[in-house]
Amino acid sequence: MQGKPLNAWKGTPTKVKAFPLFRNLAQELGIDPDTLPTDATCVATCPVRRIIFVFDPDADGIHCSALMLWFFYRWMPDLLASGYLFMASPPICELTAEPSGQRSYPSSEQEAASIIAQWNSSSENNSSSEQHVRRHTYRGLASLGSELLARCCVDPATRRIHRLRRVDAESSLQVFGFAK
Repeated sequence: MQGKPLNAWKGTPTKVKAFPLFRNLAQELGIDPDTLPTDATCVATCPVRRIIFVFDPDADGIHCSALMLWFFYRWMPDLLASGYLFMASPPICELTAEPSGQRSYPSSEQEAASIIAQWNSSSENNSSSEQHVRRHTYRGLASLGSELLARCCVDPATRRIHRLRRVDAESSLQVFGFAK
């Protein structure tokens, strides 16, 4: 995806159905874009059982993920209600503890702070000095490299994903000022 998706929550049916990203997505899911919004029959005919969003772990990525979630909430609510939508958690940075060389790839600032605190706590237990932590911040998914992106967001054995629900869409609508 390049650029931000159309706001499908505010968009008119004509605009949403004509938006190329949404048309292509609907077609890939076996749905005629001209029949949006869909009814429950699209769950039975959908060729996939998981639709996983992967967006940059920054403010623009959060906004894009909300826009995509709103599209499904308004135009394909049965896929959302049936548990087909997931969000991957790409890392925001690489943390390296020195001198041990231990690495970690947190997906939030809170997780990064927790890892650093844990490393510092364990280094105090094992030696008299605190480990120095080097941080390399990623600038979007492209900066992760294909190997790390595959490990953190694609490989079912190592990726971290969470299921999206109606409440997630409703909460994000409230956060962005669209009362439901």
